[in-house]
Amino acid sequence: MQYSRRHLLRAASLLGAAAFTRPLFAATPWITGKARFIDYPFKLGVASGDPMPSGFVIWTRLAPSPLDTRATGMEPIPVGYEIAEDAGFRKPVQSGHVVAYPENGHSVHVDVGGLRPGRPYWYRFKAGSEISPVGRAMTTPALGSDLARYRFAFASCQNYEAGYFKAYRDMIDQEADLIVHLGDYIYEQSYRTGVRRAPVTKAETLDEYRQLHAIHKLDPDLQAGHRHTSWIFTWDDHEVANDYAGAFGENFEPTAEFLKRRAAAYKAYYEHLPIRAAAKPNGPDSHLYQRLYFGNLFEINMLDTRQYRSDQPCQTPTEGGWQLISDSCTERQDPARTILGAEQERWLLRGLGRRNTKWNVMAQGMLFSKHDFQVGEGQRFGSEYWDGYTASRDRVLSVLEDRNISNPVIIGGDVHATYVADVKKNFDDPTSKTLASEFVGTSITSSNFYHDRNIKSVAENPHIKLYEGRYRGYTLCTLDHKTWTTDLRVVNDVTDPKLKTSTLKSYVIEDGVAGPQEA
Repeated sequence: MQYSRRHLLRAASLLGAAAFTRPLFAATPWITGKARFIDYPFKLGVASGDPMPSGFVIWTRLAPSPLDTRATGMEPIPVGYEIAEDAGFRKPVQSGHVVAYPENGHSVHVDVGGLRPGRPYWYRFKAGSEISPVGRAMTTPALGSDLARYRFAFASCQNYEAGYFKAYRDMIDQEADLIVHLGDYIYEQSYRTGVRRAPVTKAETLDEYRQLHAIHKLDPDLQAGHRHTSWIFTWDDHEVANDYAGAFGENFEPTAEFLKRRAAAYKAYYEHLPIRAAAKPNGPDSHLYQRLYFGNLFEINMLDTRQYRSDQPCQTPTEGGWQLISDSCTERQDPARTILGAEQERWLLRGLGRRNTKWNVMAQGMLFSKHDFQVGEGQRFGSEYWDGYTASRDRVLSVLEDRNISNPVIIGGDVHATYVADVKKNFDDPTSKTLASEFVGTSITSSNFYHDRNIKSVAENPHIKLYEGRYRGYTLCTLDHKTWTTDLRVVNDVTDPKLKTSTLKSYVIEDGVAGPQEA
């Protein structure tokens, strides 16, 4: 769906975007002339992310014709920005300028600092005579400060072709303070199903990944979600290629060729999201994992379960990527195999829960708990999940128990279904100690074809309190110092742009008592 310049400017005005009333920035000396565009340049909207107590990153990309990677020209363009304490910009606090370079797709990232903790700010950009929509960003509460309550949403798996991203409308209605995206922000290939068509059949080059990010960003509800508040991110597989694992592609591509593709995908990802310069890719490598604190209430450990992992276990010469593997696959238990990589795992295990926050979150793209998919005798596991990397999981479980970490909660995505589970010390023993709680969120739009098959196996896994693959939506979490409440928010048919929402179920975790209970 395309939007006229008039439509976008009207939307900006409704959010309180007043015209710039004073010079925002001086011209960059070595850039001559005035930027002119063939159409409104802010069609991909604005976004903020990676919040801290003193600031956040704000982002936009100049794209007057978003699917034409040459439409903005090949010259650097100065871009002004302004930060204010109010949506009408009557109380400005910062302004400045950056340069949008053609080699970065004319995207800009501004690492804003010097702000007050725990409050909203509003921001906007200017290029030439054109003004962007207004976005709202949130700083996090001061480290260790007393935070009584917080609400965040987490989501994953938004296939543009499969339907409309209308779940973000409900996140806005539910007043989420933070949106956590757990991967599959785009889909790198077309499955030619659903209600919309992507412009690329299968992305392998930088321009093709840029086009896919642009078409996803043209969804008005995704743009609205970004304008609403700050986000934090990790990726899963479809930002690059289905079921890739580290340097290994699903179809056994030569490593050098696959890493060239991964470099293009990582660069396009950075160009289209409000993430810090520390995550800017160096070829096929990007440091994405990080730890964020929200006062004394909770911390979030954002993990990367794709870039550093070992290849999936027990593959055959003709079957790569995700497979159902049997319990005879001893490779999954090899202590040398990892889902996080050695460096990230050390970082996680050294720092997890050290700040003594009330709740301690591991946010990543996978199902953490065991799921035996075999009905009856024997066991079968998904090779992509932590079930395929049991030594990594055991090391995390040991730290959770040995350090007695306060209220650990694991959140994930990827599976296009909802899981609610007790994280057990020994998943094969139902009486084993529950060490943490787990919620895996369903998809924004991506389909699930395996609900009927998978639901039959839940009885084999008594620690799994809910498996539900029939609904699309997201997960809403509300925290205070006594309880964690999770609402499983579902939307009606994603092929219908009209939004209807409901809470499928709600679960509560009591402080000091591991394991979610149905509310």
